[in-house]
Amino acid sequence: GLRNIRHDELGRTFATLAKDALSKAYVRREPRTIPSGEQRQDRNSNAAGATATSPSTPRHEDRTRGDVSVYGFWSPGTDCMFDVRVTDTSAKSYRKKDPRKVLETETQEKEKKDKYLRKCLERRKHFTPLVFSVDGMAGREAKKAMKHLASMLAEKWE
Repeated sequence: GLRNIRHDELGRTFATLAKDALSKAYVRREPRTIPSGEQRQDRNSNAAGATATSPSTPRHEDRTRGDVSVYGFWSPGTDCMFDVRVTDTSAKSYRKKDPRKVLETETQEKEKKDKYLRKCLERRKHFTPLVFSVDGMAGREAKKAMKHLASMLAEKWE
C-alpha cells in the first residue's frame, strides 16, 4: 500500500536528482547486483570445466536488484548501488526502541548491507542503503547520500 508507493517515489526521486547532478547516462533504475550476462558467462565456464567424474552443480541465477545505480556517485569511475527501504518505526515490534536505532544499526540498514554489500564489493561497486521511516526520518547512510547529492547539485547549479 502506502509504504510501497513511498518506496517507489523515493527511488524515482533519488534517480531523477542524480540524473540532474551527473548525467542521465550515469543513472540506472533497478539494476541487478550481478548482470545477467556475467551470470551466463560464469555458468558456461563452470560447465566447460566439468568432467564426467565431477559434474558441475547447477547454479541458480541471482536476481537481486537494487533500486538505483549511479556511476561516479561516491568516487569517479565506480558504480554505487542504492536500495530503498521504508519502514514503520511505530509498528508494535519497534515501539520500545528509539526510531533512529531502528533505521540505522539494529535492523534496517544492517539487513540491507547484509543482502547487498558483499555482492557489490565483489564487483568493485559501492553500496548505500537508503532507509527511511514512513513519516520521513532518514537513516544515517541515507542522510550522508542526500547531503552528497545536494552538494553535487549545488556545485552544478552554481
